[in-house]
Amino acid sequence: MVRPASLAASFLALALSAFACSSSESTAVTPTGGADAGVVDPQKAEDVPAVAIQASTDDCPAAYQGKAPAPGWNRGFEVAGQKRDFWAIFPEGDSTTPAPVFMAYNGTSENGQAFAERADLAAFAKRGFVVLAPSSVGNGAIWPIWDSMRAEGDENKPNKDVEFVETLLKCAAAHRPLDKNRVYTGGHSAGGIFTNHIIQRKSELFAGAIVASGVFTQTSPTPEPVMDKMLVLVTWGGDNDKYTGKAGDRDVTDFSFVPEASSATKFYNNQKNVGQANCKGKNLGHAWLSPINDWMIDLLLAHPKGFPGAGALELAPVPATGRATCTTEPFTATASITISCGASTTANCQNACQLFADCGAENASVAGVLKKELAALGIAGTNCGGCIKRCEEKATAPVDAEVLDCMKTSQKTECAQGIAGAFPLIDAVNICCKGKSTSNYCKDVCTVIKGNGTALGYFATCQEF
Repeated sequence: MVRPASLAASFLALALSAFACSSSESTAVTPTGGADAGVVDPQKAEDVPAVAIQASTDDCPAAYQGKAPAPGWNRGFEVAGQKRDFWAIFPEGDSTTPAPVFMAYNGTSENGQAFAERADLAAFAKRGFVVLAPSSVGNGAIWPIWDSMRAEGDENKPNKDVEFVETLLKCAAAHRPLDKNRVYTGGHSAGGIFTNHIIQRKSELFAGAIVASGVFTQTSPTPEPVMDKMLVLVTWGGDNDKYTGKAGDRDVTDFSFVPEASSATKFYNNQKNVGQANCKGKNLGHAWLSPINDWMIDLLLAHPKGFPGAGALELAPVPATGRATCTTEPFTATASITISCGASTTANCQNACQLFADCGAENASVAGVLKKELAALGIAGTNCGGCIKRCEEKATAPVDAEVLDCMKTSQKTECAQGIAGAFPLIDAVNICCKGKSTSNYCKDVCTVIKGNGTALGYFATCQEF
């Protein structure tokens, strides 16, 4: 199915959030090699030298060719036809030795400064990092913060946010030596989504990344990338990592980031060149794991570009005060409830309701987003009886038997956790109800769904009703 180009924060990336140099984005295919500054097989971090990024002030926008980025706000940085702002924190002391860099991406309703302060990114500067925190400007079509989640067919189109990051890095390096072997990146919530997006396309730039409470679904290029050697640390606040609030004009309701963290850990774990680790907070909610900032900094610095790749990744013990547990094993999210829909006197109503239960009500990422709609359709808690009854009452038109038979066929597709885990349900409604304007069942289901603007972006066929 065609994944939406606009969706609303909730489903989509749903609901998420919280909290560049080329005009055409590379699709992150095969790694280019040589990114470790000529060290073919480093045995320890110290084997990877500090090497300055080669850059010229000609790489900067006109306003910054004669002006270096300064501590605090830097405004009017024009890239891709947009004037952008970024917040900068510089380490004290020597400014002649190439310094490590941390590029940081804000969450919803934030800018670079707000995120830097919320995540205590000054801790990175105290350890010698140059911290660059660009501010989002709402370029995203699906999640309107960063341009991170892409509709099917749009995965490889140019991205102004990626271009901003690339240009900012080059320009900053033209004014102050920055270590190309120790360029790291990360963000939280909407910024975590963008981290997933950019590292899959520009892995040659980064030695490591922190993907904090970020949606993974719909962030990948096509074809699936083969990433360059790097470290990826996926974090989330715990089982209670959920967000409810506003994102622009979109309402986000009780969206769980836990299943998306699971998807991210599995993806990066399967990348042959990537060292994957993950940290789960001890019920810290929707949060950047600030209590382990120093631990995360140690981990990043222990893994400069090219070392160790996917092999031999070892984690130091997490401090007792860190309020998190960390591992290199990929994380699997599981449903917290199980719903079994009973028999129906109308053929295939049971199958249709079970599909809504499996892909919707049992799916932690979307159950909150669709809570009102699921209840209206007759699924409340673990009770599916209302759905069966409603289906029997509504599915009375001649075409409804065909629609429900289609839903039965679709119900054979396995649902899962996370946004992608809801696609079997979304596909079923879009396929089975398409062109069925006389279906009472489809009219009823779509009337309910149309009350949720975020969901309607995915259930495109419902716009026909």
